[in-house]
Amino acid sequence: MLSDDLRVRLSSLRRGRAQPDEPRVIGSPGPRFSSNLLDCFPEGVVCETACGGVFACEIPLSEIHSDAQGLRDRYFGAFEALAGRGEDESVSRHLRVLGAGRPGATALIDTETAGFHGRPLFLIGLVYCQGDDLVLAQYFARDYAEEAALLAKFADLLPQVSLLISFNGKAFDWPFIRDRMVYHRLRVEAAFDHLDLLHASRQRWRDQLPNCQLKTLERYLCGRWRNGDVPSQEIPQRYHSYVREQDARLIAPVFHHNRLDLITMIELLVALTDGERGNHPA
Repeated sequence: MLSDDLRVRLSSLRRGRAQPDEPRVIGSPGPRFSSNLLDCFPEGVVCETACGGVFACEIPLSEIHSDAQGLRDRYFGAFEALAGRGEDESVSRHLRVLGAGRPGATALIDTETAGFHGRPLFLIGLVYCQGDDLVLAQYFARDYAEEAALLAKFADLLPQVSLLISFNGKAFDWPFIRDRMVYHRLRVEAAFDHLDLLHASRQRWRDQLPNCQLKTLERYLCGRWRNGDVPSQEIPQRYHSYVREQDARLIAPVFHHNRLDLITMIELLVALTDGERGNHPA
């Protein structure tokens, strides 16, 4: 059954009604950016790892999102809604991992690569808890040689993660990361559950929506259209151009694209767990 809220959104889309703009997220592409990476992302620093330096932006969501408090509350509420229900068969099998999950040991992940398997990985975006806040982190390889340091930075975080949340990450993001770690002879120490929001979304909405691509879910469930977002197919070439020219204006839209994907994943997790609240016994 369609929820009343989703029914309204579907109806408004069919009529061509304008949808709300995307949330304000600092780092969106614009003419104010210079060619310098730190001018675009002043919160960024170069972090040293065992494999060398990598550019890292780690910033509280409250500093880059216009409704960070509401988003944080809904995110924590998603875990509360399913707490202790890991064996509850009335809950979608994809979401049961949330029953034993803890926000403080959870990371949402989205990657950007220079192509398909065998090509370099250059950006890992994460959302994780730090105290009572959510932090959005992005680790970026400024050239091909920094991929190993990028992966080493991510590997340092893995022992703290008991639940990884992704969108198509079981088929793409995690196997890609794992393969690139093997390529660079980095030890992979990971023991986490993995919630793939694509699989959960297909189970819930495949018969209600045109498809379950992330941008389609964003439009129908979040009621939001992206303005001027860089197309996914352009991202590899933008990175290759950045490596050649070291012009941050080429790569800033990719950072923005990655940030919006992560924020949409939080909202998608909330939408999925909202549907499970009604299954809780009275």
